[in-house]
Amino acid sequence: MIGRITQTYYEPSNHTLLDSHMWKWTPSPRAFGSRFLDFLYPAFCELCKAPLARGGSLCEDCSDQLPRIKAPFCGNCGEVFDGRLDEEFRCQNCLGLSHDFDFARASLKGLETSFHLVHAVKYRRQFFLARDLARFMQQTLEEDERFQDYRDAVLVPVPLHWRRQQWRQGNQAYELSRELSKISGLAHCDSLQRVRSTQTQTKLNRKQRLSNLRGAFRVKRRYLKELRGKRIILIDDVFTTGATAHECTRILRHEAFTSKVAILTLVRG
Repeated sequence: MIGRITQTYYEPSNHTLLDSHMWKWTPSPRAFGSRFLDFLYPAFCELCKAPLARGGSLCEDCSDQLPRIKAPFCGNCGEVFDGRLDEEFRCQNCLGLSHDFDFARASLKGLETSFHLVHAVKYRRQFFLARDLARFMQQTLEEDERFQDYRDAVLVPVPLHWRRQQWRQGNQAYELSRELSKISGLAHCDSLQRVRSTQTQTKLNRKQRLSNLRGAFRVKRRYLKELRGKRIILIDDVFTTGATAHECTRILRHEAFTSKVAILTLVRG
């Protein structure tokens, strides 16, 4: 969102957890006008720049051509494979690895168009895109039978450290989670906090990423009892090595004693 973000940017109301997708936001005077404009759809498709007659942020052709993930894919990390495989399998990268989450699933392949949309939200503050992008994630929830066990789950976005969130003026995972909550009816709860700023993970391997993230997250104290025993769908923009998802899941299980955790991201990196 455009405008100055503070540590109290996302402040939950006094609703119960099932209503926790309803949030209070107190914008600064300078941010108020820009925040309003974020909710107005652009006049042109984000990808092809064609005029949009009925609102939205993507034209029908570009939306249809986005590279959706279809089987076969790894039943653990969601890595996509070519060919025909009729049974669920674990990819070579997952053999010998231990993940705390039950499985990870993404909606779009990590190709140029997908990453363009992610970068637009993440670095160019095009938060209105989250409305349309969350629809792809909703399709994944409906198509993957494993999510049937998560029909009463809580959507939890992967948090940013407050300094990075302030610099970016928002959190893309939060925006996707909130919009997906509106579409799916699942509760949305901003219950994780990033308590330690970490170096960028772009050039790190999985082992280095895990070490880099150790101790970086915690569950906000006010949600510990409410999340206890809940099923969680952890929301993020991109799944790459799974290190962030693994560490967030470990914290949710250890601190809040959540029963099951699945990962849902927009893109598989």
